[in-house]
Amino acid sequence: MDMQVLRERAGLSRAEVAFRLAISETSVRNWEAGRTEPTMTPKKFLDALRLFKCTPEELAAASEKSINQRHKRKPGRPRRFPENPVNQAPPINQVGQVNQVSDSPSFHFKEAGY
Repeated sequence: MDMQVLRERAGLSRAEVAFRLAISETSVRNWEAGRTEPTMTPKKFLDALRLFKCTPEELAAASEKSINQRHKRKPGRPRRFPENPVNQAPPINQVGQVNQVSDSPSFHFKEAGY
């Protein structure tokens, strides 16, 4: 049983859990996703036990299961730039390979059609 199952078994929404424990809904979501572990004062811990209607062992096991599930998931997005791209751009010409253009006025007139 993970944190989400524990919450659903108690018949609560994330918003209700957040409100009753005076924490953010994001914290509850992060607990369920296994991104963070619940950290609480002793009073909040007792409130959570009453809220989820569970034993301390069940709460600890649910938190640990959520964390373990997080690490078994596939990683996020695939790499945006693959290491071995299929279509590589040709290398840029070196400075010494630049075509030489004559700076004489006759050259410019001939190119312009005069």
